[in-house]
Amino acid sequence: MAIVIAGISITRFPESKNPHAENATLEVLYPLDNVDAPKFNRKAAGKTTSTPFGKDPIAINASYAHVLIDTGAFVGDRAYDLKFEFSEKTFENEVIQLIPLDPDLKKHFHDSLGG
Repeated sequence: MAIVIAGISITRFPESKNPHAENATLEVLYPLDNVDAPKFNRKAAGKTTSTPFGKDPIAINASYAHVLIDTGAFVGDRAYDLKFEFSEKTFENEVIQLIPLDPDLKKHFHDSLGG
Protein backbone atom coordinates (compact mmCIF):
# COMPACT_ATOMS: atom_id res chain seq x y z
CA MET A 1 0.00 0.00 0.00
CA ALA A 2 1.51 3.29 -1.07
CA ILE A 3 1.39 6.31 1.21
CA VAL A 4 2.25 9.94 0.53
CA ILE A 5 4.94 11.08 2.96
CA ALA A 6 5.14 14.81 3.58
CA GLY A 7 8.27 14.72 5.74
CA ILE A 8 10.54 12.97 8.22
CA SER A 9 11.01 14.27 11.76
CA ILE A 10 13.81 13.24 14.15
CA THR A 11 13.59 14.51 17.73
CA ARG A 12 16.02 14.32 20.63
CA PHE A 13 16.06 15.93 24.07
CA PRO A 14 19.71 16.83 24.87
CA GLU A 15 19.03 17.72 28.52
CA SER A 16 17.06 14.58 29.37
CA LYS A 17 18.26 11.49 31.25
CA ASN A 18 18.99 9.84 27.91
CA PRO A 19 20.31 12.72 25.77
CA HIS A 20 21.25 10.52 22.81
CA ALA A 21 17.88 8.78 22.43
CA GLU A 22 16.12 9.78 19.25
CA ASN A 23 12.58 9.35 18.03
CA ALA A 24 11.96 9.45 14.29
CA THR A 25 8.53 9.62 12.68
CA LEU A 26 7.05 10.03 9.25
CA GLU A 27 4.80 13.01 8.64
CA VAL A 28 1.97 11.70 6.49
CA LEU A 29 -1.08 13.38 5.04
CA TYR A 30 -4.38 12.62 6.75
CA PRO A 31 -7.78 13.80 5.54
CA LEU A 32 -9.30 16.62 7.57
CA ASP A 33 -12.69 15.48 8.79
CA ASN A 34 -15.72 17.44 9.87
CA VAL A 35 -16.40 17.00 13.58
CA ASP A 36 -19.72 17.66 15.25
CA ALA A 37 -19.33 16.72 18.91
CA PRO A 38 -20.76 18.41 22.03
CA LYS A 39 -17.42 19.93 23.04
CA PHE A 40 -15.77 20.35 19.64
CA ASN A 41 -16.88 21.35 16.15
CA ARG A 42 -14.79 21.54 13.00
CA LYS A 43 -15.70 22.22 9.40
CA ALA A 44 -12.82 21.07 7.23
CA ALA A 45 -11.55 20.33 3.75
CA GLY A 46 -8.21 19.09 2.53
CA LYS A 47 -5.42 17.30 4.36
CA THR A 48 -3.18 17.76 7.38
CA THR A 49 -0.01 16.24 8.83
CA SER A 50 -1.51 16.26 12.34
CA THR A 51 -1.90 12.71 13.59
CA PRO A 52 -5.59 12.02 14.24
CA PHE A 53 -6.77 11.71 17.83
CA GLY A 54 -6.28 8.19 19.13
CA LYS A 55 -3.69 7.28 16.49
CA ASP A 56 0.10 7.06 16.76
CA PRO A 57 2.51 8.57 14.25
CA ILE A 58 4.34 6.13 11.98
CA ALA A 59 7.77 5.39 13.46
CA ILE A 60 10.85 5.12 11.25
CA ASN A 61 14.24 3.77 12.26
CA ALA A 62 16.19 6.84 13.41
CA SER A 63 19.50 5.78 11.81
CA TYR A 64 17.76 5.20 8.49
CA ALA A 65 15.94 8.55 8.81
CA HIS A 66 19.31 10.32 9.25
CA VAL A 67 20.63 8.64 6.09
CA LEU A 68 17.57 9.66 4.07
CA ILE A 69 17.85 13.28 5.21
CA ASP A 70 21.65 13.62 5.12
CA THR A 71 22.02 12.16 1.62
CA GLY A 72 19.09 14.11 0.22
CA ALA A 73 17.47 10.85 -0.93
CA PHE A 74 14.14 11.69 0.70
CA VAL A 75 11.78 13.83 -1.35
CA GLY A 76 8.64 15.01 0.41
CA ASP A 77 5.07 14.85 -0.82
CA ARG A 78 5.73 11.73 -2.85
CA ALA A 79 4.28 8.20 -2.71
CA TYR A 80 6.28 5.40 -1.12
CA ASP A 81 5.70 1.81 -0.09
CA LEU A 82 6.84 1.09 3.46
CA LYS A 83 8.77 -1.91 4.79
CA PHE A 84 8.32 -2.47 8.54
CA GLU A 85 10.28 -4.43 11.12
CA PHE A 86 9.94 -4.82 14.89
CA SER A 87 12.71 -2.96 16.75
CA GLU A 88 13.97 -4.54 19.96
CA LYS A 89 15.58 -1.17 20.76
CA THR A 90 12.34 0.83 20.68
CA PHE A 91 9.89 -2.07 21.16
CA GLU A 92 7.70 -0.93 18.30
CA ASN A 93 7.22 -1.63 14.64
CA GLU A 94 9.14 0.92 12.62
CA VAL A 95 9.79 1.63 8.97
CA ILE A 96 13.15 0.29 7.91
CA GLN A 97 12.85 1.09 4.22
CA LEU A 98 11.03 3.60 2.04
CA ILE A 99 10.40 2.24 -1.44
CA PRO A 100 9.74 5.00 -3.98
CA LEU A 101 7.11 4.24 -6.60
CA ASP A 102 7.89 6.84 -9.27
CA PRO A 103 10.68 5.73 -11.69
CA ASP A 104 12.45 9.11 -11.48
CA LEU A 105 12.33 9.01 -7.68
CA LYS A 106 13.65 5.43 -7.70
CA LYS A 107 16.65 6.63 -9.71
CA HIS A 108 17.14 9.60 -7.37
CA PHE A 109 17.08 7.25 -4.35
CA HIS A 110 19.56 4.90 -6.00
CA ASP A 111 21.92 7.73 -6.93
CA SER A 112 21.64 9.50 -3.55
CA LEU A 113 22.20 6.35 -1.51
CA GLY A 114 25.20 5.35 -3.61
CA GLY A 115 23.56 2.13 -4.77
